[in-house]
Amino acid sequence: MNAFLEILRKASQERWCVTPFCTTCGNRDYRAALRRMESDGSPRLAESLSNVNLVDLCRIPEWDDALRIALGEITDAAQMDEVLNAWLPAIKQHVAVADVILFYFVRRGALFAPMSIEVLRMWVDACVDLACETHNESLVESLVYTLGRRVENAPELHRVVKLISGSSQKIRLAVERSCSGAQ
Repeated sequence: MNAFLEILRKASQERWCVTPFCTTCGNRDYRAALRRMESDGSPRLAESLSNVNLVDLCRIPEWDDALRIALGEITDAAQMDEVLNAWLPAIKQHVAVADVILFYFVRRGALFAPMSIEVLRMWVDACVDLACETHNESLVESLVYTLGRRVENAPELHRVVKLISGSSQKIRLAVERSCSGAQ
């Protein structure tokens, strides 16, 4: 059994708060459980996340918010690279996971999210390919916010953005906010 998933299941069962940036409790119980992983002989958080089955992860309520908090606990770029490299081969089957990672971590850039430039670029490239394949509105939106005007440098993605923006207010707004004419 994966130590991170055990914590996540316990958080769900015991109704621990996993709301990012909660100003009431600061996710005290959940964060404490994550930090105990580093000191109680369990696999460290990054190792446990690297080995998580993404299908199992996505079955747990509020997995996305809980994942954001857990990844936010990782401050070492090498450990974040370990996790993101482990998940990269599986993202084609897990668009929602790819979207969360792209929007909340990759988009911030290697200076503000602990990861190497190489891993950041691999994730952007993989997400561009995935968005072009799936036309997933949320992933396309995240890419528009991540790349801004650089969307134009990815012709297939640019085509998808133009196509989807015809029927998606969300995409039109993202383009307007971050591209200023990339369409």
